[in-house]
Amino acid sequence: MYKFRIDYNFPVGEVEQTSGQLNTLVEKNGLLVRGKGVFHQWNNINGNQYFLIGDLVGVRNADGTISSAATIKINTHLLENSNRIREVEGRFVVITVTPEGACEVWTDQYGRIDIYWQVVGKAIVVSNSLDLMPVAKSGSPIDTVGVAHSLVAFGGRPAKQHTLYKDVHRLGIDQGIALVGGKLEILKRIFKPASTSPTYGPQDLNRYADTFIEAIRARASGEGNVVYLSSGWDSTSILATLVYLFGKRKVRAVIGRMRYSERSGVINQFELDRARAVADYFNIRLDIIEWDYRANADAVVAKMQGLFRSQHFGVMQANHFLIAEATAKLVNGNETIFAGEMSDGAHNLGYSQFATIFHPASIEFREYSDKMGSYLYGPTFLKQLQENKHEQDPIWQIFKQKYANSKLDTVASGEKNVALQYLSSFFLRGGRLPLYSIDNTPLLTEKGRKNYVTESEKIYLKEIAENLASENLYAYYLHLYNSFHWQGSTVATLEHTAEAHGLKCVFPFNDSGIIDFLSAMPESWGRGLDLNPTKYPLKWMLKNRIDYPNHLQVGPHSYTYDVDPNFTLFGEILHASSFKPVYTDALKKGQFIKFLDSEMFDRKYIDGIVRRYLQGEELYGQEMNDLGMLATHSAIGIYGS
Repeated sequence: MYKFRIDYNFPVGEVEQTSGQLNTLVEKNGLLVRGKGVFHQWNNINGNQYFLIGDLVGVRNADGTISSAATIKINTHLLENSNRIREVEGRFVVITVTPEGACEVWTDQYGRIDIYWQVVGKAIVVSNSLDLMPVAKSGSPIDTVGVAHSLVAFGGRPAKQHTLYKDVHRLGIDQGIALVGGKLEILKRIFKPASTSPTYGPQDLNRYADTFIEAIRARASGEGNVVYLSSGWDSTSILATLVYLFGKRKVRAVIGRMRYSERSGVINQFELDRARAVADYFNIRLDIIEWDYRANADAVVAKMQGLFRSQHFGVMQANHFLIAEATAKLVNGNETIFAGEMSDGAHNLGYSQFATIFHPASIEFREYSDKMGSYLYGPTFLKQLQENKHEQDPIWQIFKQKYANSKLDTVASGEKNVALQYLSSFFLRGGRLPLYSIDNTPLLTEKGRKNYVTESEKIYLKEIAENLASENLYAYYLHLYNSFHWQGSTVATLEHTAEAHGLKCVFPFNDSGIIDFLSAMPESWGRGLDLNPTKYPLKWMLKNRIDYPNHLQVGPHSYTYDVDPNFTLFGEILHASSFKPVYTDALKKGQFIKFLDSEMFDRKYIDGIVRRYLQGEELYGQEMNDLGMLATHSAIGIYGS
């Protein structure tokens, strides 16, 4: 695992010991740097010491290819300049120490290793894991905005610059830390959004394919490659590309069979059947991992609790822990794990999908309805909002009716205010609709809702709204995803759980070449009301560039809810799985809820749904989702509880 801790301004002899047997890297002038997992270290001509911690993919060349990770040892100047770090692909931290004992810390361009800091008196502690911070021993009052976001927005984790704790802070995207002169200073890189290209054409479809294939090649291992397989386009496209590049003997896949309760049986049989068909088509090995929550959830929570608390994840992603645990027993340590996460957001602004309109007679209609949802967050509809002409839009009318029981905000006055409102509804709400009001959030009081939105907009969205335009809208979305969903519990847990089991998990859809391409991709390439499919360039590649079983991508997608819209994964976990007694015990003890400030959180509502759950009532809809988020945090608990 990659761990480090930096102590600054601690009195001599008072630096606390850390678990994990961290090695001393530097100690001078009140600065102590300890860590493990150093990929490379060097000194430059000025006497500065550099430590690179994490995983490198390689250096991106001008022609779009990615050189070997080993080349960084002769291209260290790229990491010595914070503005050139984006030329290096990987998940890493760079620590610099000057001869005088000043220190700087930067991450890769997407901030994929979190950097926390805490001030204790005059002393400052910086680390990439909360269990190495003072908060792990002493606790902290909660951060109401961080907690609110983890309960309200999909992903179950505070946004990037927040934590669950008032006393602990986290670096944002394109930020660095400087420790100098006895103080901490936040540094910043400039982000320059790409503009949507009006000239994307057939040559760009091949450019996308070349970029995607290179992203896979650069991350693959000659020892073998394992795909976390679902039945969807993303993971199967990775599988197909790996076979195309390395042949079937260097590729295998794993998938989980989900049994959440006795009453629902196997809930992802559609996914399993298609994954088996895809594996058979390529003649590769497929291992099935049992995710059986009919019993023993308490043992699962006990195994993952330390890791998840150290990164303030909720228990909802137990599947990620279990698949990493099982995969570690199946593979050798030099194989690379591939996951298809991030593709939905990058291509079509979804989370997994928009989950828009279910139609019992047409599975395919779901895809177009998701395109309709994506269109409402595109440049065409933004312009209509800014001109206050949106009420005439037929797609808006359809979705407005779908949300007839929800409160929608009045359109703000002025283009910049509308842009802020647009971004806020996308990233700071539980609903996925422009103008969806924060007042639909019963977990928060009126004061809590105002505080959450005001601070979050100020920190993450306001500056961007000032510069937002139709031509850079998609680039800003993909940039902001790194502060929101992509660092949330449903995505970031894959890397952390793999790392905890000695594995390396990579996300090829997070390759900067792919992100740059999709940042400039026009609305007509599957994001709007055009007839191009969702994930248009990816699907084009699978039809035209590599061998892929397109004929298998028909019928229900994955889960029972593809044919029964009343079925929910959360409902089964909460009410019918062996997690129920775990949640019941944690909620009774108040391991999380008792820390919620009644001025910010509606304790009457919260205590009410918890009481009904403890009395055996099955909750649905908004109440079920709210209870689920409270329960998942309660099961992991927080430091100081």
